[in-house]
Amino acid sequence: MRLGSFIFFAVLFLSGYSQKIVFPDNLKKTNIACLKTNDSLTYYQCHVEEAMQQLVTASGQKISGKVQKYTITDKYIVINKNDQYRLRYYSSSMVEYPNKKFAYLKLVEKPYWNFKLEKDTLISKHDVLTIAALETKSHETTEYEFKVNHQNKNEIIIMGGKVMSQLIIEGDYLLKKNFDALK
Repeated sequence: MRLGSFIFFAVLFLSGYSQKIVFPDNLKKTNIACLKTNDSLTYYQCHVEEAMQQLVTASGQKISGKVQKYTITDKYIVINKNDQYRLRYYSSSMVEYPNKKFAYLKLVEKPYWNFKLEKDTLISKHDVLTIAALETKSHETTEYEFKVNHQNKNEIIIMGGKVMSQLIIEGDYLLKKNFDALK
C-alpha cells in the first residue's frame, strides 16, 4: 500500500498539479494570484453567440426557430487547496438576448439559471495562468456596459471573499475554449 501511495504522489507531483505556481510580475495582483489556501473564487462568464434552438416534443416532432443571438453563461469555481487549484465548471442553458442575469454587482444566483455541473477536476499551471491573464485583458464596466448586449458581448463577474468585480473582456477570450481541463 505504501508503494501505491508513493507512486500516486510522484505522478501527481510530476504532472504539474502540485507545484507551487509562480505568477509573473504582470499577473501578481490578479484575483487568482492573491487566492489563499482554502479560499475560492467564482467566475461567471457571459457571452453572446448566434444559434438556432430546436425543440423536440414528447411525440418526437421537431420545431426549429430562426438563428438568433443568445447569451450563454458559464460558471467556474476555482478553489486553492495547498497550491493545488481545483476547477468546478458549470454550464447554463441558453436564454434569449439580452441577458439580464448580469445587471450590476448585486448578483444573486437563481435556480432558474439551471447551472449544471459539467466537470470537477484539478487544473494545470497553464489554466491558472490563463485565468489570471484574462483579468489583464479586461476593464471595469461603466454604467452603459452593465448588461450584455450587442456592443459588449463578453463579460465576467468575479466573486469571492472581499472580491466583487464586473469586467468587460476585450476580445473574444472564453475560458472554456482556453482551458486544458475542458478540452
